[in-house]
Amino acid sequence: MSRILVATDGSDRANRAIDYAARRAKREGGDLVIVNVIGGYGLPDKVVRAFTRAESVWLEEQLAALSAEILTEARDRARKIGVRAIRLESRTGDVAQTIITIAKGVRADAVVVGKRGAGRVTGLLLGSVSQKLVSLAAIPVTVVP
Repeated sequence: MSRILVATDGSDRANRAIDYAARRAKREGGDLVIVNVIGGYGLPDKVVRAFTRAESVWLEEQLAALSAEILTEARDRARKIGVRAIRLESRTGDVAQTIITIAKGVRADAVVVGKRGAGRVTGLLLGSVSQKLVSLAAIPVTVVP
């Protein structure tokens, strides 16, 4: 039996990754861990620090609600494919490193992610979650186009 971790941000590319991971988990009789990491939303620390405490709490609540919605939609998508053993994880932090930490914690056999849509120059300058995972993960990483 295998355990596949799939990361999602709710995008079309992430949905393709969920479909791939769910079909694979179903075929292998494994389970699926669906992860959303709050941290890649483009808010620099400087901007967040400018918020009042009340605004920061509101932002955290909004991001948590968005994460829960993304995970629920992903779970429903995987269930339609036929996967029954599904675990949902929402965390904050550096996206790639947090995915690796969760994968270790749940003893995942593989990680599946969607490919980012950025161009080559942007990818070279900023890197991407999928590139970092392929470089840093100790388990196989599948990048779904």
